[in-house]
Amino acid sequence: MTVIKHRRSSIYGFLGMAAVAVSLALPGAARAQVFKVCGDVDDNDVVTVTDGVQVLRAAAGLSSDCTAAICDVDVSGTIGVTDGVITLRKAAGLAITQNCIPKEGAINNQVAHLVQRTQPLVSEALATIVLHKNEIIDNSFGCDNGEDGTYDVTFLDGQLDGSFSDCLVDNALINGDAENANDDPILSLEIADVRTEESIAFEGHNGGGLLGVNVEAGVKYSGNLDASPSFARFETGDFLLVVSNVSVSPSGTPLGGSITFELNADSNVPGIRRVRIFYDGSNLARVVVTLDDGSIKNYKFELGFRNFL
Repeated sequence: MTVIKHRRSSIYGFLGMAAVAVSLALPGAARAQVFKVCGDVDDNDVVTVTDGVQVLRAAAGLSSDCTAAICDVDVSGTIGVTDGVITLRKAAGLAITQNCIPKEGAINNQVAHLVQRTQPLVSEALATIVLHKNEIIDNSFGCDNGEDGTYDVTFLDGQLDGSFSDCLVDNALINGDAENANDDPILSLEIADVRTEESIAFEGHNGGGLLGVNVEAGVKYSGNLDASPSFARFETGDFLLVVSNVSVSPSGTPLGGSITFELNADSNVPGIRRVRIFYDGSNLARVVVTLDDGSIKNYKFELGFRNFL
């Protein structure tokens, strides 16, 4: 029996608040900055040692790409050695205190919860299917919980069907079926979080599933799913999940495409009409939230830790 290993890497960039660089006046204090990513001097969405060196050069009066809006991380009013140390600690993933202010403020807690509980569909369930997409004989694969959970595949007349039975991948306990992902697909999955016992069920809309197209790095999926959450913290109702050209690698990394939460009155997510997540192959996914009045707010979702920045 082959064991499905925990695929998602624990090594990710330690990133700060998502926003654009502008200034915000605070009474009786230094001017606090709004950063795209706090301390990210070279603007590549991740804070590294290179950024820390740039900040230290600016503190020493040497040539640097720093500006006060980006490199005054502690918002003291000047760029100092302390800012450089904070940036280097951040690059190393150590505990820091930073005074960045996100452009849009904190994301709606219910929306955050919904996104966090849905992400295992992409990063765990679909990634497991992709990992075994080339099987040509019937087989059974152990999951993170060993013999207590399996992912079983059957191959007949060129059709590969998969079935999850208490299959634990990371913190997601997956049950259900994904049949013939490349022709007339059917999907029915329930994904529970073993830490909270909350779950969310996905059924192919109108009895369908996700159409999978093989691409070089994995599989690209599209289709509509009816989603039914069962959350203890929020009374979130059913919604439609639209999967658009989502490329999934066997490692669990979403390489591209988007998923959209189409919400209505029965979804019981007050004030929110739509949530769309865009993947680009990095650890940061862009999240666009459309409010009932048509206005839009933008956020960043850190896939490695399922946190909003």
